[in-house]
Parts: sequence; C-alpha cells; structure tokens
Amino acid sequence: MFSTLKNISIEEIYWTYKFGKPKKKGTIYDLRASNFNKLETPIFFLSTGRTGTKWFTDLLSNNKSLMLLHSERPDFAIQNNYAYNMYNSDLDNSILLSFIKEIFLTGREQHLRYAYKTEKRFVETNNHITFFAYALSEIFPNSKFVHLYRHPGEFVRSGLRRNWYKEDSNLNQKLITPTNKMNLDWHNSDSITKISWLWNETNSFIENFSQNIDSNRFYSFNFNELNLENVKNLMSFMEISVNESKISKRLNKKSNIQTSGNVAKYKDWNNVDKTKLKNICNTLAQKYGYKL
Repeated sequence: MFSTLKNISIEEIYWTYKFGKPKKKGTIYDLRASNFNKLETPIFFLSTGRTGTKWFTDLLSNNKSLMLLHSERPDFAIQNNYAYNMYNSDLDNSILLSFIKEIFLTGREQHLRYAYKTEKRFVETNNHITFFAYALSEIFPNSKFVHLYRHPGEFVRSGLRRNWYKEDSNLNQKLITPTNKMNLDWHNSDSITKISWLWNETNSFIENFSQNIDSNRFYSFNFNELNLENVKNLMSFMEISVNESKISKRLNKKSNIQTSGNVAKYKDWNNVDKTKLKNICNTLAQKYGYKL
C-alpha cells in the first residue's frame, strides 16, 4: 500500500477528494487538441450577481454527475473587471479574446481536466465569469449559457447593503466602472446611480452577447418568477436532471441570504431615488417585465 501511495501526488489526492475518483486518463493538452469537445456541454451562468446563483448551485448539487463551481478559487472577481475594461479598449478583438481565454484557462485547467477524467459536466454559476462570455463561447463551442436577472430595485438595494462603490472599499476592485466616467459624472454620482448603472451595463453586455451566439445556446431566466414550471424548463434547456420533488422542496428555501445593511426595500424608496434608478434601468427593466 505504501509503495502505491508513493506514486500518487498530493495534487492527485486533492482533486480526487474534491471531485471523485477518475474514470479515465486525460491531460489538458488532450482537451485543447479536441477544442474541448471531449467535455459534455459545459454550462455557464451569466449575471450581475445577487440574482440567485447560489440558489441554483444548491439545487444542482442534487445531481452528482456535475462538477459544480460557484465560489471556486480563483474566483476571477478582479479579472472579470479587467476583461470588461479590455472589451472597451482599442485592442484588436482576436488578441483581446486570446488574452481572456488564457486567463480563464489558467484558473480552470485542472478543473476541466478532472471534469473530463471523472466524466462530469462542468457547470459554473460564478457571476465573475460574466465578462468572459465571448471567450468562453469560443473555448467551448458546444457550451450553453444561462442569463439570470433580477428586479433592478432589489439588486441595487443589495448592493447598497454591501456598501458597493463606497470610497476606500477594497470591494471596488471587483466592480466595473464606466470607461468614460465623464459621461455619467461618475465622481459626483451617488451609490444608487452607480449600482443602477452596474445592473444596466452588465445586463446590456449579456443581451449583446446573446445576439452573437446561436439562440439554442442561450437561455434567460427571471429570478423573480421562480416557480416549478420555469425551473423545469431551464433544466430541460441545460439537459440536467433534478428530481421534481427536489425542485419543489428547494423552492421553499432561500440561499445566500443577506442579513447586514439597513436599507429600505425598493417599494418603500422615495420618488427621487426611484427616479435615479428608472432613468438608467427603465429600458431593460421594461423588456424584462419590471415596472419601475
């Protein structure tokens, strides 16, 4: 037994413990050579965050055939911001995408290799891959994308409770800002305006992305309309099986509940604050069926 253990690396023990015993051999070079088509339909969730990604992670954890990543390390929070800024630069698009591809693969090569070796579907619900979307679409030609969205008032309230865009906050490193801040008078804008812009800009990016891939690879889900039928339809799109009773049971539970921050619910905001949000988010909000 000792001689057998000597031939197993600490790395192999870690990955086997985390994702299960490999069923076949494989290297990242094999996957790259196959254009990652050896992986069965990877799924990527795109969102602003604070939209139910943890709820879906908890639900999908009932399916043991998935390699499910939600808050994996590295989490790409700062790199997601970097990717956004690159898209708004003058860099050639093909060069830009090659950079973003390699950033993602640097952080996920081992995960992808073990997804292949353990014969598991790779599913990432982490919102910090949202601005990697175009690169992900090219890395994984057979992948699918789920756009999760939520009422902007609820999202902004959540951001306010987390002190997003407050001065001297380390969290600002992961929050995108306008490349031309003068257009929004960014420095003189309050947090409601900035977080409203974040909701609108991120969802606009996802909407534009959806127009550049085949429609059968993209699915939009309104987390404010969380019910059995809608969840089952999403599961059908992803081709992931979760027992209906498990879905029904999860519908009565919340995930990643925020308890800090004393901020009024959107319906109780004054008209001035509601107007700030509406001025920025109204077009997309109407498309999503929200009345501001």
